[in-house]
Amino acid sequence: MIIALLLAAHDPAAIARSLPFAHEAFLELRREAGAIPDPALRAAVETQILTPWLPQEAWAYTHLDEARRLLGEPELTLPPPRKGDFAAAPGGACEESHHGYPGGLAVHSLANLLHARALANVYRHVYKTHVDDTVLTVSSIWHDSLKAATLPWNADGSCGPEPKIAGTPAHHVLGLAAGILRHLPLDLLITIASAHDPQKACDWLQAASIIAKGEKTSCFPPRVEAYITHFADADYELTGLAWKRYVEKAPKGWARFEALAQDGNEIFLFSRSP
Repeated sequence: MIIALLLAAHDPAAIARSLPFAHEAFLELRREAGAIPDPALRAAVETQILTPWLPQEAWAYTHLDEARRLLGEPELTLPPPRKGDFAAAPGGACEESHHGYPGGLAVHSLANLLHARALANVYRHVYKTHVDDTVLTVSSIWHDSLKAATLPWNADGSCGPEPKIAGTPAHHVLGLAAGILRHLPLDLLITIASAHDPQKACDWLQAASIIAKGEKTSCFPPRVEAYITHFADADYELTGLAWKRYVEKAPKGWARFEALAQDGNEIFLFSRSP
């Protein structure tokens, strides 16, 4: 009854809070952010969770035509300033991606963080490699945060498709631009940029720097945390298949999320026949 009322109200934030697995994931991410030992990084990540959008001082907001020219992106669009809710955001485009439900961003981000830590343990055990857990924590929470701005909920309960910048979904480059404006260190920015592909990290960071400041920035090869972040983001490979399978049989729009309230994370289990 409660979820039916929330669906009727078309309130993504309330729906996300009503899905235990989504709400608990968001709370766990908040705790992880609050436990970051470096005060400056902790403040930056907590700000990014509470205001997951491109800061208004981004150069491209006032120089859009010039940004389009510098990037070679004549169709470049930027999300509206000060619009986005991390807790209510989907983790991907609702129809064809992954975690396409209110709270999906938090679920995907938490899975990425736990995957990153598990991979880090492998690298420590097998290769005796030092891995910085703070870098993994910040990167996992930050990387997809701009989906809150680039995948807004439509009136019919859909979201997406997401535009692209520099050949990758827009949240990636815009999240890096937000990181530049919120003064993340360069090695951390390169790690976040590596989430989609470490070999293209510098290209995406350069695009982000143009959007943020109107100029390119320096770059250097990614370190081990960047590759761990990249492999950890592969959560979408499995959960994307499960979500698409669910979308095929579920109702459209807001009604789609009623089954989530009933079945919860069971839709992501592959023990059942397709």
